[in-house]
Amino acid sequence: MAKTVIKLTNDDDYDFIVIGIVCQHRDYRLCHELNQLLHINLNQKEDYSVFNNKRMEDHAFSFYEYVNADGDRYNLISNRCSKGVLLPEQKVIDYVLLIRPDKTRIDESELLSNLKNAKVILGVYRLEVLKLKSKDNLLF
Repeated sequence: MAKTVIKLTNDDDYDFIVIGIVCQHRDYRLCHELNQLLHINLNQKEDYSVFNNKRMEDHAFSFYEYVNADGDRYNLISNRCSKGVLLPEQKVIDYVLLIRPDKTRIDESELLSNLKNAKVILGVYRLEVLKLKSKDNLLF
């Protein structure tokens, strides 16, 4: 009798756009620039906490959020805190912009070109979520 193996994947949970941002300015300055550039209104929320199994401690990262009328969710998360990094394989990146489109279709190439034109942003990178080892840190 043949065995049947079923592999369960949760790739649908990672249905969002992840953009890495290199910026030497503070998070509130970057939020102001993103609000002006993307016509959104990011507001600071409670810090985003991730438990680090190796060090057995929580890491708290600054967290900003905006949800528009269509249900599209924008989050800006700092990639660094005093204790560590949110995405260890992306240490060059200072901030992570997560966009979870609900009803709106977002043109990623236009978005990236708009972000590259910002004065305070030094670099913008499109990250493939499923290729990140620490992708679970982005689920909240």
